[in-house]
Amino acid sequence: MIDIVRTPEQEAAHLHLITARFREAHRINEAANQYLAATVELSFEERRELQRRKEFVTPFFAHLAGIERAFVVFHATLRINDILWAAERERLGAEDA
Repeated sequence: MIDIVRTPEQEAAHLHLITARFREAHRINEAANQYLAATVELSFEERRELQRRKEFVTPFFAHLAGIERAFVVFHATLRINDILWAAERERLGAEDA
């Protein structure tokens, strides 16, 4: 296993980003749910488009700035992707049954 060595400043910055993600968890879930509802008529591939997800969720985090906003927006797009893939796996499993 590789040990990651960070300076105290790097560690503080990393913890700040992780804290921001937890602090914004309710907005991440809200953004994901609204995205899924707004794109229900689109195909799976269209809903997974990163630029579409990013553009949709960014306004939810307008109160953040810089790398903190980028980090939280990225995690919101990942949350949407996770939900979409879970639904797709369930749909494919139902087709196979």
